[in-house]
Amino acid sequence: MRLSLLQINNLVFVIVSIVFCLMTPHSLDISFCQFVAATYIAHNILYFLLLERKNWMGFEFFFSIAFFFINFVYPTLIFPISPNFSIFSMSFNDAIIPKATTIAYMGYAFFLLGCTDIRHEKEEEPLPPAFHIEKCHVAILFALTLIFFFCYLLTGGLKAMTDVYTDQGDLNAVGVYSYFKLLFTVSVYLLAIFSFRIKSNIKWFYMLSLVAVMTMMLSTGSRTLTLGLALIILVSFNNNIRRFRLYEVATIMICGILLMFFIMLNRTGNDVTREVSEEVSNNEVGWLSILLDLIINNRNLYVLVDYGTTHSLTFLQGMLVDITSPIPGFSSLLIALTGQPIEVMHGGMLPTYLEFGTGSAYGLGTNMIGEAYRSFGYLGVALVMFAIGALVRISYYRGRTNQYWYLLYFLLVSHSVMYGRSPIFYDPRLVTWSLTLLFLVCFPVNFVLKRT
Repeated sequence: MRLSLLQINNLVFVIVSIVFCLMTPHSLDISFCQFVAATYIAHNILYFLLLERKNWMGFEFFFSIAFFFINFVYPTLIFPISPNFSIFSMSFNDAIIPKATTIAYMGYAFFLLGCTDIRHEKEEEPLPPAFHIEKCHVAILFALTLIFFFCYLLTGGLKAMTDVYTDQGDLNAVGVYSYFKLLFTVSVYLLAIFSFRIKSNIKWFYMLSLVAVMTMMLSTGSRTLTLGLALIILVSFNNNIRRFRLYEVATIMICGILLMFFIMLNRTGNDVTREVSEEVSNNEVGWLSILLDLIINNRNLYVLVDYGTTHSLTFLQGMLVDITSPIPGFSSLLIALTGQPIEVMHGGMLPTYLEFGTGSAYGLGTNMIGEAYRSFGYLGVALVMFAIGALVRISYYRGRTNQYWYLLYFLLVSHSVMYGRSPIFYDPRLVTWSLTLLFLVCFPVNFVLKRT
């Protein structure tokens, strides 16, 4: 089979990334890290230039930008000027930085290889929709969103969320509201994903409702749901209504980043917020605090790669809680049966556990490349990232004719900015429950319509 320029480009960069891993210095070498980061940028520029389909805005676009800040900004921009910037004042093995940086780039190179399929390069997502979605399906999703929201509100969910961001609550606390929060999140994501797929002006009413939800969640200090909804709406509008121009996307992104940053600064009583404010005022690289939520995960990469280098590979041990999370209560049973701390079995908690021990109220987050390396080593990073890229590609193209694949792709889009700083199995409950709810909404309605 004849390879396209894009396929050849990605294969060449995969080979380059492997060479980088083989020639990685065993001591701190910032110049080497900067060269790897420059290669990462060149790889992305060539990828999007050679991408033959017109629809360039999607998971890969947002993921590539976030991935840069999550894995490359600290060694290339911050360390030479202020090595103790923010959370990097906590101890870690800085000799591991070049190795961790090359592993991150190798993983990304395999990710883009997984995203590429020459058989589909020129295909476009069709307009109008190729799969069948009724206006009544979306109306039911809107009704469910309202019902689950009021249940979430009545069980104290919004107050609990507000308390977390005013240092009066615990983000890990669980109550009845936790289940309604998940149901509300699932239904509102489904509403956002399918609203632009109906041929009716009522979709703009649904959009206004989603903006109201986003505003309400921002008022509590929480930004995760709002970011996910914003990404879904942007990509869905781009795919179904009108293609965005690059300058339009850049303007929206800059405004969104600034808004999220100011929301964080306005959280009252938060020690992290005070620290960020001081960094912005007193540090030469303080302006990078605008994206501190992403940048601090550079340290998690180093901690996890160092852990995987000095300990035996943990394989699935650090993912058991994530894998079983869709089954209510099973994770707690698993922890009780094994006697292991939850931090060891739950992806995303090991860096916090290594720094603060068990039961910490403050979380340091994680890094998907670091999680893959400490579990499976070099080969695992390559295979995991290739598989994620392939999943993105398959869900995008199959989503043209199947609403379940379409849903999966947009759930990935909603995670595209935060995925790089998350466990490999990022929120499987959301995926499982979303697919289930969509089936429960569509199947009975379609059955009735066919009978009539």
